[in-house]
Amino acid sequence: MQIRQFILGGLLIIPGIWVLLAPATNHPEIPPGTVIVEYWEKWTGVEGEQMREIVNAYNQTRGREKGIFVNYISMSSIDRKTLVSTAGGAPPDIAGLWGNQIPQYSKLNAFYPLDDLAKEYGINETTYKPVYWDMCRYEGKLWGLVSSPAAVVLHWNRKIFWENAQKLRAAGLDPGRGPQTIDELNRYAQALDVRDPKNPSVLLRTGYFPTEPGWFILHTGLWFGTELYDPGQDRYLIDCPQSIQAFKWLQSYPKRLGVSTTSNFKSGLGNYTSAENPFLSGRVAMIQQGPWIAIYLEHYRPELNRLLLPKNLEVFLPQAMRNFNYTWAADAFPSAVPGLKDVTICPFDVLCIPRGAKHKKEAFDFMAYLNERENMERLARLHCTPSPLMDVSEGFFRYHPNPYIDVFERTSGGPNAHHEPQSPTSPEVGGDLNAMLDKINEGKIEVEPALKLVQERAQQTLEIDRQKREIRKRAME
Repeated sequence: MQIRQFILGGLLIIPGIWVLLAPATNHPEIPPGTVIVEYWEKWTGVEGEQMREIVNAYNQTRGREKGIFVNYISMSSIDRKTLVSTAGGAPPDIAGLWGNQIPQYSKLNAFYPLDDLAKEYGINETTYKPVYWDMCRYEGKLWGLVSSPAAVVLHWNRKIFWENAQKLRAAGLDPGRGPQTIDELNRYAQALDVRDPKNPSVLLRTGYFPTEPGWFILHTGLWFGTELYDPGQDRYLIDCPQSIQAFKWLQSYPKRLGVSTTSNFKSGLGNYTSAENPFLSGRVAMIQQGPWIAIYLEHYRPELNRLLLPKNLEVFLPQAMRNFNYTWAADAFPSAVPGLKDVTICPFDVLCIPRGAKHKKEAFDFMAYLNERENMERLARLHCTPSPLMDVSEGFFRYHPNPYIDVFERTSGGPNAHHEPQSPTSPEVGGDLNAMLDKINEGKIEVEPALKLVQERAQQTLEIDRQKREIRKRAME
């Protein structure tokens, strides 16, 4: 009842709307008696078609043997549509969502727990890298399986580094590698900044720009030694000393470059999904990004991936030489804490079974198929990501289209890999913190009072959530 009350009470859903959301299924080629599993996924374009390859392979092999057909449908606003259809009693059998939605959606009673089905297929904590397994579980139950994982690292433009080798060496830096500490990152960034000689207030290029793209900026505290949220105490750590240090570091860039200068630079950057992507075009020399940047490079600027050989001949290069075929490089994002290495945040996409799904067992059969090593590695190569599985084949590295896949595997499988906060309030708190960061960077408020204010509001949000849980618990007794 929780999910129904949330949707019907909060959004005033009109009767029958979920019927409009569920696309009609008509597959005359499917043999009579076949169970049709409805799978809704958020991916569109190339990513969507790549997942369709996996679905088609299942339908033609295991699905045919078991009398199961997965009907794969790509759509926008899948999170809302999944909630609405679940509230209306007509959900898909599989929903492709984001990993950080697990706490919120499980609290709304929107998913089935998957522990028994996972046990039946031999899927357990030894199957996944810990960072992904931990996030798939919440309050002692398993709510989803990973479809497409990621890890966030530093990418840098090797061509820009070598073109500015003299400047970098003069600053005591090595143009042949990336920064290994936050202090080094700052020095590389400053050495690579370029201003318009006729108008120094205009930036032509930045060495590093924290808000480009800034997708993981709220997790900056990880590289300064703190989490954003402590699940053991059910408490946010937004105003702890390490977090304050992290946000002061973020603020240091607009302070050094100029608030109006950085604002104008940001507004003049090209479309991210185009050849004018700031990293692809060379307007930003270093970025914090996930493994998919390799796809953007291949799609929009393929010449940057072919310095020595055509890409299809890369496999004949010794592994140690393969990276020299690229004008860019990647390694773990540097830390501000001495000795703290390979720190990363690991967002991922997840497959869940909405409560009320008609074909729960058949849906999980496809999910388990995807999580077999051969199939998961196939999708990971298509999506240019690491594998979430502990067991990775040797060929996965050799034939992977991302030349730095070893970096993503190492960081996501290491002890300093982190997932997003396991709190149902984290989307709301994250939005508040993002808005406050804008004010910090604009010089409208200092870091300490800003983070203290967000911390107070975050704790209030947590308390309201606890009270709601208590009310729901008493109502169900």
